[in-house]
Amino acid sequence: MKFTKVALATAVALAAVAAQAQTANVTLYGYINTSLESNRGSNATTSSTVNRMTSNSSRFGFRGREDLGGGLYAHFQLENSFNSDDGGLATNPGTSAAIPSGNGAGIMWGREAWVGLGGAAWGEVKLGYGLTPYDDVLGLSHQNIGSTGAQNRNNGLSGGPGFAFNQLFTNYGRGGTAFSESQGNFDARAGNSISYATPNLGGFTVRSQYSLIQEQAVSPRARLWDTAAIYSNGPITVGAVYALHKDFGGLAGVVTGTHDQTAFRGYGRYNFGVARIDGAYDVTSYKLAAGSLKMKYWEVGAQVPLGAHNVGLQYSQRDNGAAWAYNPPVGYTAPTLATLRSNWTAGGGKHVSLVYDYTFSKRTQVYAYYSSMKNETGGKLNTPAIGFIHRF
Repeated sequence: MKFTKVALATAVALAAVAAQAQTANVTLYGYINTSLESNRGSNATTSSTVNRMTSNSSRFGFRGREDLGGGLYAHFQLENSFNSDDGGLATNPGTSAAIPSGNGAGIMWGREAWVGLGGAAWGEVKLGYGLTPYDDVLGLSHQNIGSTGAQNRNNGLSGGPGFAFNQLFTNYGRGGTAFSESQGNFDARAGNSISYATPNLGGFTVRSQYSLIQEQAVSPRARLWDTAAIYSNGPITVGAVYALHKDFGGLAGVVTGTHDQTAFRGYGRYNFGVARIDGAYDVTSYKLAAGSLKMKYWEVGAQVPLGAHNVGLQYSQRDNGAAWAYNPPVGYTAPTLATLRSNWTAGGGKHVSLVYDYTFSKRTQVYAYYSSMKNETGGKLNTPAIGFIHRF
């Protein structure tokens, strides 16, 4: 009898939790993307090949929504990343520990952590930590879904500023849990932020985000502001974003007032039915006390859907910047700021990728790609890969 009562009480409790979750519409979701790659890197004097299994932005999370009546609703999202190749926490390139980094590794909800209110008539407001509007526009042109795509911030081609990933911006840290991109990328997540998005008005949406980064006892204090506008209607999709990182020197306690970073990105796509073509143009700059550095990036691509099959080709090029220079066996290392400033015009890079994917269902997909990247200092990286994606 005692066992029966315990079992009954447990069943009632589980039913109550399930009913509450159903009312609040809480969803557990995930994305697992794992690939096998053969990376062959070379420079003017040497080369090496690394075969590896890679987790590409694998994550899981919770999202929920509660209708409050009158068209008003509350919603939230909590999301974390993990390595689908070994089951561990994602780590920052160039480090040996799970620390706060560009992919939000080392904190409980390193990808998304926000709560907000929304209404069909006026839009949505979010408070907390999450992707900036720059990513909204950048994400429109992703084709290579592996680790060596042009938009992968590790490659230093796009994702802005594109000056480097690891060493150059280490002084402009995330400040506790405030800002995920310790390297100053614009393809970033920002904490202590407020985001507003308009409702969809005939295919037109605008999202703006402002972040205090972190309150510190320095002046001026670092802050971030991004605004993106996207129009998508029928075969046409266009987007534009402007991003400002203001006084990022303050994150290191350096009171200069001159460490500002800005980015503008424009994107366009047209769907002909039998094929889609797209292109993007990106200008980013980094202000220094002794001047400024500027990088220009552009890309063109095409996709041909054939039922469940899809073939894509993309070419991208960056004029100036700090494309990673290959240095076996260490790998790709970012130049110092002094080197970057003295050799600025010789730091560009080119990237091409050919992608094939096959969609089994809305949740399951396999893909293969070949990518080739070359910088103007002679570094090369060629990568064939196959991968598997599952969503839940």
